[in-house]
Amino acid sequence: MERLADRGYAVLPAAVPQGTLDAALRHIHLDIVRRGLPADWISKWIWDAHWFPHLRWDEEIVGLVEPLPPELRDGELCDPQIVLQPPDEGEPAPLTSHVDQEPPWADGRRYARIVGVALTRSYDANGGLHVWPLDDGDGPQPVDLDAGDVVVMHPDLPHTSGLNREGAIRYAAYFRFLTPA
Repeated sequence: MERLADRGYAVLPAAVPQGTLDAALRHIHLDIVRRGLPADWISKWIWDAHWFPHLRWDEEIVGLVEPLPPELRDGELCDPQIVLQPPDEGEPAPLTSHVDQEPPWADGRRYARIVGVALTRSYDANGGLHVWPLDDGDGPQPVDLDAGDVVVMHPDLPHTSGLNREGAIRYAAYFRFLTPA
């Protein structure tokens, strides 16, 4: 976790077992089979960057953090975020970073950490995560993740996703933990 302190992020390879990933993806896909995926839902979810909000507290989604070390799960878990990134249209634009903002109900408490779980492979060409490391002034750097890898980010780490130039949907789940009250 030394990289987390220095760079603002660290990658834990193969931290989530394949069976746990499969359970989450199966849960999402079965929801599509049962409820459909209307265009008005998709358009709202794309712009909100929160897909399947009705599934976020389900056991299969929250279970993605259970294999992680206890120190990464310490604090109050905020609403999990399911992210799907379908293929994008248009020309690439310069990446613009953001830093996550704590919810108003946090009452001044800050995030302790952000934990991202790659449900599918994530890399530059499919719109994967880019970060602006805290320890240098360089521009954005892609963070390559295999399915099951976990990225742990400092709450002040600027980050964003790129454009998905491939034919498959990229899946991830993000978990934010508030400092204890």
